[in-house]
Amino acid sequence: MATTVYFDLDGTLLDYEVPFQERFTRTVPVDPTDEMVETYSDRVLEGITQIKSDPFERAFSAVCERYSLDADPETLAAEFVDREVGATRLDPAVRRLVESLAKRHQFGVLTNGDGYMQRRKLEEHGLDDLADAVVISNEVGVRKPNPQIFETAKERLPAESYLYVGDTFEEDIAPAREAGFETVYIGDDRPDAPVSARRTAALASLLLPLVGEATEN
Repeated sequence: MATTVYFDLDGTLLDYEVPFQERFTRTVPVDPTDEMVETYSDRVLEGITQIKSDPFERAFSAVCERYSLDADPETLAAEFVDREVGATRLDPAVRRLVESLAKRHQFGVLTNGDGYMQRRKLEEHGLDDLADAVVISNEVGVRKPNPQIFETAKERLPAESYLYVGDTFEEDIAPAREAGFETVYIGDDRPDAPVSARRTAALASLLLPLVGEATEN
């Protein structure tokens, strides 16, 4: 069997061109206070980590109620999702790397987050057509760093060997290793991550040899 290569999504495959606070400010009908931004952020995180449905609408409902905003939470949530998806960027070098891997190996995305939001991002950049499997925490009911989500990923794409690329050591690298994956860490050098790169775009020279390919010039 070919090697299965899974990538994290946010911060690994995709970067953001517009900061979170700016995306929120453009969505709400008032100039938000820092407290309002924090309230929304906390409620979204709570909804996602507790694997609740419609976490963005729930968060906007809380904000509208607490700060007496005359707005429809469902509409705000839809606008925010559109803005977040539109703020993501797939580096051309990362696309070429993924396309190269997908031709010869099983390629998957393994990410925490809301299923609707994460799939919108994949569709926006055509990654849904390249991926052989997409494993999203709020769809499978367990999230990183729980090793079970990595076991689920392995079940989706059986292989002789597995590789995971992620940008958070505690949520990505450590549990992936526990589940039997080789790993590549995206971030600053650290001694407990012997294979690492500062940015995903610089991965080709490291990643292709790990899955038995020669690096293309």
